[in-house]
Amino acid sequence: MPSAHTLSAQRLAEFLAVVSASADPAEATLVAAERAARVLEAEVAVLLGPDGVIASVGFAVGEAPVDDVSAVVAGKAALDVPGAGRCHAVSAPLGGETAGHLVVARSGEDGFTIDELSLVRSMARVLELTLATLRTIEAERRQAEEKNRLLDSLRERQRLLEQLSIIQRAITRRAPLQSILDAITAGARDLLRDDAAGLYVLDPDDPEVLLLVSSIGLPADLNRQLWRLPLAGNGVVSQAAREDQPVVLDDYQHSPVAVPAAAAAAIQAAMAAPVHEHSNVVGSLAVASFTAGRTYTDADRGVLAVFAEHVSLAITDARTREELDQAFHDSLTGLASRALFLDRLAHALARAGQDGTRLAVLFVDLDRFKNVNDSLGHSAGDALLIGVAERLRACLGPEDTAARLGGDEFAVLCEDCDRAEVTGTAQHIIDRLRAPFLLAGHETFIDASVGISFSGGPQTATELIRDADLAMYQAKKRGKGRYEIFQSELRTTFLRNLDIEARLRQAIGRGDLVLHYQPMVRLADGAIAGVEALVRWRSGQEEVISPDDFIPLAEETGLIVAIDEWVLWQACRQGGRWNRRAARGPGHPLAISVNLSTRQLQQPGLPDLVSRALSTAGLAPDSLILELTESRLMQDADATTARLRELKALGVRVAIDDFGTGYSSLAYLRQFPADIVKIDKSFVAGATPRSDGAALARAIVQLGHTLRLTTVAEGVETAAQLDELRAAGCDLAQGFYLGSPVEPDEITRLLSGRLDAPPAPPSIMGVSG
Repeated sequence: MPSAHTLSAQRLAEFLAVVSASADPAEATLVAAERAARVLEAEVAVLLGPDGVIASVGFAVGEAPVDDVSAVVAGKAALDVPGAGRCHAVSAPLGGETAGHLVVARSGEDGFTIDELSLVRSMARVLELTLATLRTIEAERRQAEEKNRLLDSLRERQRLLEQLSIIQRAITRRAPLQSILDAITAGARDLLRDDAAGLYVLDPDDPEVLLLVSSIGLPADLNRQLWRLPLAGNGVVSQAAREDQPVVLDDYQHSPVAVPAAAAAAIQAAMAAPVHEHSNVVGSLAVASFTAGRTYTDADRGVLAVFAEHVSLAITDARTREELDQAFHDSLTGLASRALFLDRLAHALARAGQDGTRLAVLFVDLDRFKNVNDSLGHSAGDALLIGVAERLRACLGPEDTAARLGGDEFAVLCEDCDRAEVTGTAQHIIDRLRAPFLLAGHETFIDASVGISFSGGPQTATELIRDADLAMYQAKKRGKGRYEIFQSELRTTFLRNLDIEARLRQAIGRGDLVLHYQPMVRLADGAIAGVEALVRWRSGQEEVISPDDFIPLAEETGLIVAIDEWVLWQACRQGGRWNRRAARGPGHPLAISVNLSTRQLQQPGLPDLVSRALSTAGLAPDSLILELTESRLMQDADATTARLRELKALGVRVAIDDFGTGYSSLAYLRQFPADIVKIDKSFVAGATPRSDGAALARAIVQLGHTLRLTTVAEGVETAAQLDELRAAGCDLAQGFYLGSPVEPDEITRLLSGRLDAPPAPPSIMGVSG
């Protein structure tokens, strides 16, 4: 039989072998307690540390009596063990980082022998050394892991820096924006080792929608489903852009804010960071994983934020370049912009002053451009402007500059030139632009009006352009499709018009406008059947400004809308007062004719305005005649017809004024819902016995009657004209021979009498004096 000493050594060796095989300190303490109890045939073994029981065998989990075990450590030789009774107990200290004691308790009459006590102490020492070794190994492992983590981090940082360097070089070299965005999207996915990435930006036409502008790794069907996302919707993309902060969904499948289509495509995790432009959120950059268990760390968030910042940098740089290019070049035609033209013109003026040379500015405006836009659409209008720009370039020399100032307005700068060269260039431009343009499958013809201004004296670039602009308007007034050279008188007229405009604005507010009324006489019996309201401007106490001097300016500036509205209200009120006079008698209302401008006809509230004016004045709708010139009716004929039908629904009548000066076609007369046709005074002037003018006037009257229209002759100035019109069967007439425009009081006096006119067939209008 081996001696007790030898047996203890053998048991200690076994203890050492078992404990040393443990993977970590926690497992070593538990194994030590189990082996100590087995070797010493003890009921319990406990490892007691400063904070309580570390491991125990023989007691139920969590029920080791800490106080009783501590008493054994303090010197008590017995321990009460449930089921075993009072047991002999010994303890041995553990040093090192695991300060504590190994406590063993065994039942029976005999206590622990000296060899057993020595064995317990040796076990404690072995455990102490083993725990120290395991902690050293664990520390070295952690250190190695940390070293590897740092190396991995350095490698990742190096990859990040390399990727960002590539992107930054692309931005610096002005690579196409789309290729830069694609590189950023791909870089974010690769560096984060995700499956997919997408870049969204706000839709410029709808800022409540995010558009997918770059993606990688998304299945094609999912790409189609996610190409538009509402800013107010769910998902990391919308939330990051809406809240201007990174958003992470690690458990995408169970998130209440997941996009259904993305969840259905088995996306497991997703993360997004906002994208900015000048501190404003313009979109978001997102990555996603189809791998279960993917989680995003703070470092991952930082990487995505860096890529999002580079998207911001790329977009801001591209927008800045675009704005600079737009500032100096027209985006549609590629010609110089107004800003660049002004800059070049200012430098050219300085050179001309130093060299003693002359330069010229040509202001080119297209005639009938609006017709192209209205009839063929804006895309055709853009194509026309591009074609005009190409032809302009072909007309100029290498030193000349062509610019688009805006809309259908162009300008040309010619340096070191004489009058003949410039006028030749202007005519060349006009001729080249007269050639047909093929737009939307149609041959389209336009003209151009050109104004020319020459340098000379202390002029600024702005003044030269203004003078050329004034000359261009003069060309339009003289027939369009031609050029005019600026004369100082044009500036005088321009300044005079500015003065008139300012005074007219004051006159409208001050009540300086007055209405005169010109009688419309029924040729059947010479009675006044109606009056035409004509506006006059009483400026000062004596001066009365003719409509010819201010109405065109009012139309050009838009003041005509306010003037028309005032005329309508005043005329209706006056007509209501006249028609309430007992002398008029029932069934014979006086017609009140009011002219409408094109701008007024285009006002959406016109029908309501007419209705309110009639109601307030107490004037019957059929007593109001709204006059529009033939040329005005043809401006956007479909919209005009629709508006006239709205007015006709109120019960008012419509007159076509100046008939014969425009299209004068039966088709147009039938198209418009008109009641009256007014024969232009140019035809009336030629209506003398046995003349062509008389035959033409008769034909117009017959045409009107065929279409059941009342005919009114304008500008009657002689008895011979009146006789011819009466013989032709014309219904009504007006003109200086029958009565000049007069103030309301004079009309009141005339209404009580009759103008001398021989009898004729009953009037179509059915009204009498």
